[in-house]
Amino acid sequence: MLKRVTALFIFILVFSQILAGCGKTVNTTDSSVSNPKENTASSAETSGEPKKVTQVLDWFPQPTHGGLYTAQVKDFYKENNLDVTIQPGGPQVSPVQIVSSGQAEFGLASADSILLAREQGIPIVGVAALLQKSPSALFYHKGDSIQSFADLNGRKVYAHLPATYWKYLKHTYKLDRVEEFQFNGQYTNFINDKKSLTQGYTTNTPSSLKKENVEVESLLVADSGYEPYYSIIFTTEKYLKENPDIVKAYVAASIKGWDFYKDHIEVGSEALKEVNKDASLEELNDEAKLQKEFVYGGEAAENGVGYMSLERWQTLNEQLHEIGELKKNEDVQKAFTTEFLPEK
Repeated sequence: MLKRVTALFIFILVFSQILAGCGKTVNTTDSSVSNPKENTASSAETSGEPKKVTQVLDWFPQPTHGGLYTAQVKDFYKENNLDVTIQPGGPQVSPVQIVSSGQAEFGLASADSILLAREQGIPIVGVAALLQKSPSALFYHKGDSIQSFADLNGRKVYAHLPATYWKYLKHTYKLDRVEEFQFNGQYTNFINDKKSLTQGYTTNTPSSLKKENVEVESLLVADSGYEPYYSIIFTTEKYLKENPDIVKAYVAASIKGWDFYKDHIEVGSEALKEVNKDASLEELNDEAKLQKEFVYGGEAAENGVGYMSLERWQTLNEQLHEIGELKKNEDVQKAFTTEFLPEK
C-alpha cells in the first residue's frame, strides 16, 4: 500500500499542531500584491542566471504532484529560466512554516489551511489550485444502506476528528449520535465492522481495500457542500510583491506541466517513480487517471488548471466562521489571487 493512502488526513493533523506554534512570527511591512499584468513575466524578463526556487510538497511525491514533476522533466521550468527544487513533504514537514520562514519560495496547502494560517498572522497567498476539489471521502461496505451523510448517526466512523471537514459534517448534518473514533491510518477496525465507515481517498482507498477482499462505496466529502480547493501553490505576500516576474514564470511552467500530464501521465509517473520507490508505475498511472476529474474538471474545465473563484473562497470563509474555526473578519480576497495564472 502506498504511503499516500492517508496523506491528506495525517497532513492536516501535523499542520494543525505546527500552526498552533507559529503564532505571528512572520510579518511583512506591505501586504499589497503587485499586479503581474503590469509586470508581465516571461523567460526573457527573467534572463541571466536561472532563478533558484524551491517548491515544498504537502506529502511524499504522488500523482497530486504529477504536473510539477512533469514540468521539471520536460524542462518547462528551465525554459522560463528557473532552477526549481521540488522538496518532498511528510508527516514532520509543514510547507506553511517552511515558506513563511523564508526557507522556500512556494508550498502546497488547502484553501482552509491558508485561511487558518492567515488568521494566525501568517501572510501566505494562494496563486494556483492544482485540485479543484479533494478526492477525500467516507467509505462504507458495499451494499450497506448509507445514502447521505445524515446516515452516519448511530454508526462508528473512523476519521481525523480535529479536521475541519469532519467538524463541518458534524455541524451541518447534526451528527450528534455518531460514534467517533480517531483514524490511525489502518483499516483493520473498519474491515471487521461491516456497519462502520472510514475516511480515505477515492483515488486509492478502494484499490487498497480490494486487496483485502473488501468492496466499498463512498460519500465524497466535496458533495457535502464543503469543497475547499486543494494542493494550492502558495507563497508569501512579501515574495509576491518583490518577485512578481518569478512567480508568474513559475506558475506558467507548472500549469504547462499539468496540461501536458493530462494526456501523458506516463511521463509524470516515471518521474514520480524515481523519487517514490515504494510506488509502482501501475499504481501511479491508475491514480493519475482517477484524479483527472479533480484536477481538470469543475471550474478548471472552462478556465484552466489552477483557477479559483472568489465565490468559493467566500463560501469557505463563511463555513469556517459558522463552525467556529475562524473568529476574525479577514478580507478573503487577500488570501488568493488568480492574476499569475496564464491566460486561458
